[in-house]
Amino acid sequence: MNNTNNQKIILIVDDNPANLGTLFKFLTDLNFKVLVATDGESAIEQINYLRPDIVLLDVMMPGIDGFETCRRLKINPDTIDIPVIFLTALSETVDKVRGFSLGGVDYITKPVQYEEVLVRVKTHLTISDLQQQLKQKNNELSDINQHLEKLVEVKTKELITQEKSAMIGRLTQGMVHNLRNPLQTILLSSTLIQAEAEDIEQESILEDIQYIQMAGKRIQEMLDNLSHRSTMDKQEQLQLLDLNQIIQEEIKLLGANYQFKHKAKKEIVLAEDLPEIGLIYTNISQIFHNLINNALDAMWHNTDQKMAIITRQDENYVYLDVKDSGCGIAPEEISKIFEIFYTSKPAKEINKQSEEPTGTGLGLFTCIELLKPLGGEMKVESKVGEGTTFTVVLPKNNTDTLLADN
Repeated sequence: MNNTNNQKIILIVDDNPANLGTLFKFLTDLNFKVLVATDGESAIEQINYLRPDIVLLDVMMPGIDGFETCRRLKINPDTIDIPVIFLTALSETVDKVRGFSLGGVDYITKPVQYEEVLVRVKTHLTISDLQQQLKQKNNELSDINQHLEKLVEVKTKELITQEKSAMIGRLTQGMVHNLRNPLQTILLSSTLIQAEAEDIEQESILEDIQYIQMAGKRIQEMLDNLSHRSTMDKQEQLQLLDLNQIIQEEIKLLGANYQFKHKAKKEIVLAEDLPEIGLIYTNISQIFHNLINNALDAMWHNTDQKMAIITRQDENYVYLDVKDSGCGIAPEEISKIFEIFYTSKPAKEINKQSEEPTGTGLGLFTCIELLKPLGGEMKVESKVGEGTTFTVVLPKNNTDTLLADN
């Protein structure tokens, strides 16, 4: 049974009535709820009915002593997290080491100084509260990850059963690659949460959880899009959307990518007055993330990483440029980079322990496939040692064109 209000419960275990009485009065006057026990057995029995927030435990007692009492508390999963502070006249180092080895968090030497008792009690209650908050946040994070794993599993099964053609089979392989981007965000955000939770900075935790939720939503949208692709015609998939708005939202999501946020110097130029055009949100999202990740990978070894994200237009088309200052692409490779499974990066199996970027050969191929329902195309310009520019070309009249096709 736990305390149901904010009043902290302290259990004092001591066979000396005088010690119990004075310490009881001192802590009660400070608005603590104080329980008492005169031996280890009754203390353990009492804890089964009302769980204290902290135990002040005398070492020298009849029956089982304080060391044995602490040992029993720490082997019980229901009481292992209760902080135990020893009250003892023993001053030998070996006794203190023994107490700490059994799970005690601190020592107070008799005769006790009540001001010292108060400081140590408050300190360990604060530490205990922070540990419980951290445990709760980790549990919440675990629940989110489990939910996302189940979601991916369910949606993947749905997609497999709905495959009607070889094209859907190829897009299924592309889906695995495309999930890497939001899942990477989840992993990076999880790492940030773990690091920041050590200091219990609530605002930072909430911000990082938002990254997780955004990434989870992207997974949901991508899987939904792929699972329905076989039953929807091109026109049904299109919506009039603002390309600039999509890019701005995806840049926020990329804030969880350490290299993108902290290492790459970004120039973002979004053309004013871009018209809304027929787009599929998840297709543009995946294309943008693939291009950004390729750019980051190309600059992996650069000390000065520069990239530009640009939207522009002319009379008939809207353009999205993603430029990097990376290693560039050799002329003989440019004709191959859009082929399925072609990659210039090491395969993941070869560099399991390396942080060097690896490739599957699905990213750019998937971009081309995702542009087809939009009536779009992709162009590339590159110089070895100077960098690469990928340009997504989107027709302004694609909605009308697809209507005519239908």
